[in-house]
Amino acid sequence: MEFTLVPPRARSILNPQVKPFSKYLCLAVFLSLPVLLPAQAPELSADEPIAFREKEGLLVATGNAVFVDENTRVEADTIRYNRDLNRIEAEGHVRVTRIGLRLLTEHLIYEADTKRISSGHFRAGYPPLFIEGESFSGTVDEIDFSKVSLFFREPVENSPRIEVEGGTWVAEESVTGHGLRLNTIGSLKVPLPGFEYTFGTPTADVDVSIGYRNRLGAYVQSAWLYPFSKNLSAGGNLDLYSKRGILIGPSFEWKNDSSSMVIFADTGWIHDHSFEDRGTDIIGRQIEQDRGFGRFSMRFQNEGSLQFQARATYLSDSEVLRDFRHDLYFHEFQPDNFVDFTWQRNQFLLNVFARRQLHNFHGMIEKLPEVRAEWLPSEIADTGVYLQASAAALRYRLKALTPLDFGVVFPDNPLGLAPPISNPFGDPWEMYESPYYNRLDGSVTLTKPLYLPGGVNLVLRAGGRWTDYSREDSMELTSASGDRLVGELGFDLNRTMARTYRMDQPRWNIERMRHTSRIGVQYRWHPGAEDDPGIAPPIELFSYHARRPVLDLADITHTDGLREWSVARIGWENTLMVAGKGEAFRDYLSVNLYQDVLFSADPGEDVWDALYAEADYSPFDWLTVSYRQKFLPEQQDVEAYYLGLTLRSADLWSLRLESEFLRQAIEQYRITGWYRVSENFGLTGYWQYDARLKSWTRQQYGFTRRFGNVWQMELYFALNDENDREDDFSIGLRLDWLSF
Repeated sequence: MEFTLVPPRARSILNPQVKPFSKYLCLAVFLSLPVLLPAQAPELSADEPIAFREKEGLLVATGNAVFVDENTRVEADTIRYNRDLNRIEAEGHVRVTRIGLRLLTEHLIYEADTKRISSGHFRAGYPPLFIEGESFSGTVDEIDFSKVSLFFREPVENSPRIEVEGGTWVAEESVTGHGLRLNTIGSLKVPLPGFEYTFGTPTADVDVSIGYRNRLGAYVQSAWLYPFSKNLSAGGNLDLYSKRGILIGPSFEWKNDSSSMVIFADTGWIHDHSFEDRGTDIIGRQIEQDRGFGRFSMRFQNEGSLQFQARATYLSDSEVLRDFRHDLYFHEFQPDNFVDFTWQRNQFLLNVFARRQLHNFHGMIEKLPEVRAEWLPSEIADTGVYLQASAAALRYRLKALTPLDFGVVFPDNPLGLAPPISNPFGDPWEMYESPYYNRLDGSVTLTKPLYLPGGVNLVLRAGGRWTDYSREDSMELTSASGDRLVGELGFDLNRTMARTYRMDQPRWNIERMRHTSRIGVQYRWHPGAEDDPGIAPPIELFSYHARRPVLDLADITHTDGLREWSVARIGWENTLMVAGKGEAFRDYLSVNLYQDVLFSADPGEDVWDALYAEADYSPFDWLTVSYRQKFLPEQQDVEAYYLGLTLRSADLWSLRLESEFLRQAIEQYRITGWYRVSENFGLTGYWQYDARLKSWTRQQYGFTRRFGNVWQMELYFALNDENDREDDFSIGLRLDWLSF
């Protein structure tokens, strides 16, 4: 047998670094290889000299041998390459790396032409899934396997595994399996249905809570979704309460990636046998024994031209989520039910929106429905004048509690939730339904931009909005109709200045800083707003928060409640952007000030209406600050503000501070934090203080523990104050399946 030696780390293609006496040999070997794709010829290298067995047509690489072919890289102690078959055989600590796949084994055969691959005992993975088995065969793009163990994340101690009879792994796409059994504790094996998992999507979603509350007794709460296919995940809710009974209900989620459609449903039902703990609902009625909830949502979008979303929530009573789905309640304590459809073509938008109240304990304006067409600003011929227009038709009615027909109440409840409302006459309140109203609405706005000397920009505005109201016959009121025409005249005048500075702050990763400053004045006059026919109640009310109100008549949503408005807004906007060496600019700091001057002020009303301050600060990845404030200059008083501040140190710790204030209504402070003591242990905390009640309304302390890279346990206890339906003290244990 003849051997020809090639210097260490020599490659199987021509390499200028190869010594002269072996160049011709390498060139001959290279020319004798089969014809390959032009993307990349195969390369073979090693620490030891590569041996060439001429009679067998083999190249033998020993010692950290590496074979590279297009997107596939094979590393092993020894690699034998057959030039005639274009096949390699790798032995000893074999590692295969390819986009969508990482494979470890002791013996492997790889055919470069067909991409077929086979091995003995192996471990393979593409996070978060990992497979271990005795053997497999297939191609590097699609692998068929049998009798393997499937892990979520890297296998470590206490990691549960799934035994799989057979399945297929498609690189970068999905993995499917059948004949599944879950190995959990000891020899316990739980049979599971087959599954299809798409990489990049969450795996099974499991949430389990164990604890004790006086009103519930000892309890176990669980919610889970299992991926039966790449499109469908299904599961349900199963709760046990020693004082209340059993809550059960199915749930599912369906996704279609091709059309970006997501459908979700979640349900629960319980026969609540505790009369005393059920109590009364928000309007003072006794809660029935049969209780439950149902949540449905749908979302669809196709390449931006068509969007559709819908949401519906059924509640047997106003307190069912607060009792049995505590965390969910604080996000949906006044659930909305709507359908929203939007279609866009160029500068035209068509929107259909419908809202209906499914309960008789939460008030709202029902839209049954509203159809709106909008033409975005477009230039008229080549005149430099831009036209914006809209038209809408709406049928609606008001549903509200009798004492709250046309008012806005900010509850004293420390969690921002309305407590049960007691009737001084002893009876529960009844839900009031107004007559049906119809509204036709249309607006037209013309704008003319002018560019003046010295970098001054001027935009002239003129427009109008016509609204027709009609009220249908009812037992309380007879039919009526009327209309109103509101005009708009105004302008925007501003000048922008910008400058870029060179800086030398490598510690902060700042090499350049760009400052943009804009000074401007906006003026709007809305004549005719006082001609309200007074037939229909306002659909929208002014928001109470600290953000400045909208000036443009075409964009104002509370047009039914308009007054004749003559207002000027003086603004000063400042933005700082920074960039590191070789990096693009990023936001660093923005500070904006706006002063509204109300020329149409009534007697006793402030002319200097409000000063709005807005600030956003994000100098580093570990710090973000957001601040909004509404200040009344003539009264020297703050009417509203919001502060949000987040501090974090990668995955070591995080602290979130929020403060919200509304004069004579809300003054609350919230702190949320966590700290990672070690890789598997962490501490959590939540504190809420209500300054009006002078009370820490909620405190929660806990610690977390990870198990096997799959489960996370949180043990916590909570202290509550000023909340009638919450226990003063509660303790709980929560298990979360770590999603990916």
